[in-house]
Amino acid sequence: MNRGIYSSAKAMQTTTQWMDVISNNLANASTDGYKTDTIAFADVLVKNMYAHGGSGKFLGSVGNGPDAVVESTDMKLGPVRSTGNPLDIALQNPKEMLAIQADGKTQYTRDGALKVSPERFLVTQRGFQVLDDRGQPIRLGTEGLVHISPTGEVMQGTNQIAKLGVYTGTFSKEGNNLWSAPTPTRVDEPDIAIASLEGSNVDAVATMVDLIKITRHFEMSQKSIHTQDDMTAKLFEILKR
Repeated sequence: MNRGIYSSAKAMQTTTQWMDVISNNLANASTDGYKTDTIAFADVLVKNMYAHGGSGKFLGSVGNGPDAVVESTDMKLGPVRSTGNPLDIALQNPKEMLAIQADGKTQYTRDGALKVSPERFLVTQRGFQVLDDRGQPIRLGTEGLVHISPTGEVMQGTNQIAKLGVYTGTFSKEGNNLWSAPTPTRVDEPDIAIASLEGSNVDAVATMVDLIKITRHFEMSQKSIHTQDDMTAKLFEILKR
């Protein structure tokens, strides 16, 4: 019976972990370029059960409750919307990222909402410098309208100032909509939707439904623990008689 309580407690623990992932997805449903996190669970096998103290026929397996086995990110392209801002970009290949300088190192993002800083650098809305295809910050002049071409050339008037550093590879989330990659490969001809932004690929309605289901699972596990605890107490009362 204690094993049942332990399995229910394990279910509550993993459900809480799942709720954290779902809640974070919901919180970023309106974050440009955000990718949905997913988590998979499996029952952890404890032991096989046999009749007659282990010498009889196989009766089944006793699980230890669910445990997180895989955490991954859904990299599918989010909805692309037109903004009319010539500095907004949306990478059309969901496997590609824009290189930026963040926290003193090269990181990557799919948030293409860019602007020109007071120092005339091309930066993200959070102020991170955008890097060119040589890994250098992109500094603009004072004359001419700045815009970006569908293949990543940063233009000021009719002059090309730089080319965006766009990379593909195996990316890992670092938080705050930033990613890292050990050995990314530069993309020479990225496909960019100009004056557009890629929204979050979180399905807010489906995620909310998942959150309700998970909350119910949590409550059921909690109720199961109370029920098994009551049964244990009643068993001890009977044994005392």
